[in-house]
Amino acid sequence: MSETPNFVGAYFYALDAKNRLAIPSKIRFAIKNPREMVLSCGLEGCLNLYQSDSWKKIGDKLDSMALKDKSAHRAFKRMLFASASEVEFDDEGRILVPQALAAYADLKREAAIIGVGEKIEVWAKHRWAQYEKKQRGAFAKYASHLEI
Repeated sequence: MSETPNFVGAYFYALDAKNRLAIPSKIRFAIKNPREMVLSCGLEGCLNLYQSDSWKKIGDKLDSMALKDKSAHRAFKRMLFASASEVEFDDEGRILVPQALAAYADLKREAAIIGVGEKIEVWAKHRWAQYEKKQRGAFAKYASHLEI
């Protein structure tokens, strides 16, 4: 059995007035160390929530990449790490979403919390609905290749 949780599911919660977001218990209880989490900008306008060991793997992979454009590599690394924030769960299972990350993801009130294997994605609910609708065709195409 793998030591790394396989986060799955879609959950819908609201941010409170202080930008705290409750993480579903099914996801929280699969996290090895809830005091060592990293929240960062993700692709397609979402946020990524990583356990510290998964975040370290990303840093290691980034460091090992042999890119011709060293300037672009440094710029990407700066942007990724500068936008990231260490977060931890409070006693009620919430994380504080920093204002800059909330603005990046257009998180105002309603959020979708999506389990995506080794990471958790946090989307503005309206963005997730648009993305999910747009990707239905691609899902059907790839699902047929996997015979699921």
